[in-house]
Amino acid sequence: MYQLSEVLNLVFDSIGLLILIRLYWLGLIPNYKFLLLGFLCIWFSNIFTVIEGCYFPDFFNLLEHSFYFLSSICFLISLRKELLVPVT
Repeated sequence: MYQLSEVLNLVFDSIGLLILIRLYWLGLIPNYKFLLLGFLCIWFSNIFTVIEGCYFPDFFNLLEHSFYFLSSICFLISLRKELLVPVT
């Protein structure tokens, strides 16, 4: 059984991700592909959190934590690229 907090977390993350994608398309935020990919991985992990309450809990729990791990790798790559950019 899924919890209401998990569903609300998915709803709020979906709204935030839509805003982030819209700002990216309008060119209002820089071209940080790994940063956006990290947020997308967190969004997928929230989807898997909600699904694991209904179907195949072990499998979706593994997917949830795998995508959290992938998001941390994407954030680390994004941070590394940001720190290695020479300031002009």
